[in-house]
Amino acid sequence: MWLWLFSLLLQLLGLLLLLVVLLLVYRFKLRPTPPMVLLKKNWEKDVVYLCQFPLCPSVRSISPFALKLETWLKLTGLKYENIHTMKFSSKGQIPYIELNGEQIPDSNVIIEKLKEKFQVDPDKDIPETDLAVGHAATLMIENHTAHIGFHYRYGHHMENFLKTLKCAEYYPSAKAIKNWGRVQPYMTRFRSYLHGIGRHENADIWEMSFKDLAALSSLLGTKQFFHGSQPSSVDCMLFGHLAQFLFIDIGFPQKTFLETKCPNLVELVNRIKLQFWQDWDESIEQAKPKPSLSDI
Repeated sequence: MWLWLFSLLLQLLGLLLLLVVLLLVYRFKLRPTPPMVLLKKNWEKDVVYLCQFPLCPSVRSISPFALKLETWLKLTGLKYENIHTMKFSSKGQIPYIELNGEQIPDSNVIIEKLKEKFQVDPDKDIPETDLAVGHAATLMIENHTAHIGFHYRYGHHMENFLKTLKCAEYYPSAKAIKNWGRVQPYMTRFRSYLHGIGRHENADIWEMSFKDLAALSSLLGTKQFFHGSQPSSVDCMLFGHLAQFLFIDIGFPQKTFLETKCPNLVELVNRIKLQFWQDWDESIEQAKPKPSLSDI
């Protein structure tokens, strides 16, 4: 009797697994890709339309990739307009841009395409070996340090994160923010487990990020910017990611480490903000949604 029940259970589990696999195959391989719908219908030729999350206080954007990309656009002087949206790109990424009727996701891909399209490159005079170091630093921050930051703020301090940044006030739907706050901690901790960092104790995870930051600090040294006296693409990347630790006041251990052990990185972030973001606070308030009649 028990053997029969156990066999039936295994069959049901196998059937369930098969259904999940078939659904995934349909979702990612067989289902027709829906036609792309541009957010900017009446677009202007050669204007970059930067599609990113709505703004919020202190850090401007909860996406370090959006902050990096917009800083890069300011650095190069390319003409761009912001489109604040909760809609992700056709590849499931945000930020993305719309340019001449085409949608382009992924901040690193966007930067390379814009360099080629407009023949503008703030990195053109940097030696290849230095560019290689900057590339390695970018991969470390975006594929390791940033994940640790997400693990801290989403996985363990989501409620404080949303409250501190007043997301319910600055985003179009307070209800959606509330629901996101309930679900995201579980999703982030599961993702961290699959990534590998979530299998360690939190104190050990924070220590991993400290080593990343210390390495960056050593690479920067006494230079004004990562590659010398002029800002480059890697500085925009550093600004976007380090600002998350420094400007979101939720007790990041990385902030304490930066302020006590890596003051040159803190100075770099402040230097970039002063040079490219004179309208930081004003632009955030201007982008705040106006209350609708139903909210009054």
